[in-house]
Amino acid sequence: MKYLSSSIARVVSSFAVALGASLAFTSYAVMQPTELVIQEINGTASYSVGGTWQPLTKDLKLASGAIIKTDADSTVDLLLPASATALRLTPNSTLRLDKLNKEAAGEMTISETSVTVLAGAVAGTQRKLASPSRFQINFATGAAHIVGTEYFVRADGAVSVVSGAVSLNYNLPGNGGSVKVTVTEGFSFDPATGQVVPTTPAYLQNIIAHINTTKKNAEVFKVSGGATLVVKPEEVVSPH
Repeated sequence: MKYLSSSIARVVSSFAVALGASLAFTSYAVMQPTELVIQEINGTASYSVGGTWQPLTKDLKLASGAIIKTDADSTVDLLLPASATALRLTPNSTLRLDKLNKEAAGEMTISETSVTVLAGAVAGTQRKLASPSRFQINFATGAAHIVGTEYFVRADGAVSVVSGAVSLNYNLPGNGGSVKVTVTEGFSFDPATGQVVPTTPAYLQNIIAHINTTKKNAEVFKVSGGATLVVKPEEVVSPH
């Protein structure tokens, strides 16, 4: 019995050491900062790092903390390699890069991305993220959590989904509390009512060109080995 107790004690001790080492590894395996790439500029746009505004240029790489702004009748196409996401900043829009992080996990990449639409709107196409990756688009009254979808998010909290689904947390005006809803394909969240409603053909007509552009841009992302596209575009979406 004494020998058995001693053996159990050694096993427990070895397990504790291994667990401690595992926890220590986990605590030190922190996310590393990454960047996004300016893929295309149509019109004129600028960016700010530390309060200094400069003209935006193609192929420029920006890290968290930068702010991007488009002028009237101008768009900027962005690529986020860590999350295989393609974004388009629409005319008269401002986007802040809050968090751009990634961590290698075997053959997968775990990413943690957070951006804020300060004005205007952003369209996006994103592959399904490996858990526990997170992609969050913030706005003044809430946040949209993106898993893998095609979407359009405005600074006032309106969210439309063309494919997939978006989980949305929204703070109602006038201290009316908060709502948590899921917006699915063909529907939009109306911030004026706090309700999810069918996307009208007229509104889809206004946003679909932006979403189709991000869908095409997302073709550049490939799985490890480079053989198969992560985002496989289907037919161009039409409002009809």
